[in-house]
Amino acid sequence: MKVLFLDPIHKVWEFFRGLTANPALIYLTAVARRDFNIKVYDAYGETSRPWNKTAEYLAKERPDVVCMPGSLPSFWYDVLNAGRLIREILPEAKIVTGGYISNQLWREGLSSGYLDYIVMGEGEITMMELLKSINSGASDMSQIEGLAYLKDGKPFLTAERAFIDDLDTLPMPAFDLFPMNRYSLAPFGGNIGFTANFSRGCVGRCKFCSETLLWRHCRRGHSAEYMLEVLSTLRYKYNKRVFYIGDDDFLHDPDRIEKFTELAIKTKLDVKMWIQTTCRNVVKHERLLAGLKKAGVYQVMVGIESPKPKALQVLNKPQDFDMVMRALETLKPHEFIIMGMMMWGTPFDTMQDLVDNLEFLNEHCDIIGPDAVTPWPGTPYYDECEKIGAIEVRDLTKYDMTNCITRTAELSAIEADYYYKKTVGKHLMFNKKFLGNYLFSKKPLYRTYVNMFVKMGWSFFTMKPWTQKNYQSFEEFFPEYLAKKASYQMQKTGVLTRTK
Repeated sequence: MKVLFLDPIHKVWEFFRGLTANPALIYLTAVARRDFNIKVYDAYGETSRPWNKTAEYLAKERPDVVCMPGSLPSFWYDVLNAGRLIREILPEAKIVTGGYISNQLWREGLSSGYLDYIVMGEGEITMMELLKSINSGASDMSQIEGLAYLKDGKPFLTAERAFIDDLDTLPMPAFDLFPMNRYSLAPFGGNIGFTANFSRGCVGRCKFCSETLLWRHCRRGHSAEYMLEVLSTLRYKYNKRVFYIGDDDFLHDPDRIEKFTELAIKTKLDVKMWIQTTCRNVVKHERLLAGLKKAGVYQVMVGIESPKPKALQVLNKPQDFDMVMRALETLKPHEFIIMGMMMWGTPFDTMQDLVDNLEFLNEHCDIIGPDAVTPWPGTPYYDECEKIGAIEVRDLTKYDMTNCITRTAELSAIEADYYYKKTVGKHLMFNKKFLGNYLFSKKPLYRTYVNMFVKMGWSFFTMKPWTQKNYQSFEEFFPEYLAKKASYQMQKTGVLTRTK
């Protein structure tokens, strides 16, 4: 049985402006290749006409099963479109997806006719049981935990799958199956940058967070030895030297981090790392910061969201203003780039709140992550916004934290989005502190960040979104593809003849 792991083309996130391997697929493929003939096709790696080339690849390889990630709301339509294309080319192939947004919209996804199975929750064990069942010709999948599919024509959900206790039992990510030389991330200096994940989940209960929802408010992590092995492989085999560590709270397990720090220093790992954590754990685990700096951590991202108590209460952030200030003061002596994350755009936020948030973060942080709070489907925040009729944008391609989705205290969603982009764009472009640091800061990669944020500010302020050179919309591709296919079939059957 031939199994294809496909990552369809998506619009790249504005904040990163680059390409990296899908973090779910590098794990799933490592497990699947133990027992199956698998291939990977990452449409991100195509420099032009990615939908056309995806169609050509599918027609050439003709896999029996196609597995795709379905994590981000803004990518959901791409998953469905890819399913539609697969149905057109390979009507007998089984189509599988999984991840956060597919788990929230599993009924709609299965009812679309473009998906056969949706893996619910953690994917490795469920996927392997599903592939083995398909390969054996089994028709009853009801005993496979963590799976959704159509049963008697209706969406059906099996029992919940328990999480893997020890993540180190999973094989090393299958980097060798991916086009590693094509991945490039602007904030990290180009193709020397990459992403890595060493834990799953968070114990927090922030109302807007999809991660804590997906992982049921629990957190598991790889060992320090595993972390070192992954980063060493990426550093010395693929020349990746600057990493965004995707762990939701890197400092959650201090013993693990202390051991990792010791190993990284001892082995002279020679990489730079951008981590994210909570204000609370910065203060609680201050003793780890000096070692992390020595091990290569150059940037710490903290979820400040807002200095205002009302906003923190609405978002259920487990911190107050005093905790935020203590965290920022704790970080400063270590000369990290401090990135403060902002959330604005709730139904209770005012126009002045946005100005105040930006001014506060500008005063106390080196870099600002100016997010528009997005009501991720399934989260408590989404439910609360829905209950009061605040959600005014339903297009999931806009659910990416750069667009206002709900009305605010004074503005409609459309008005709020205009105000947000104009205000944030102006702040990013005409920031005296950014300019001063650009000229004189000795912090690694700071100039790279300023360059990127100025460009992002320009696209916000002018309301002209950044153009992704390799992007191709499905709406432009598919009608032309169907027309060419119909013409070819008519020629093949002799209905049409070629003329010179």
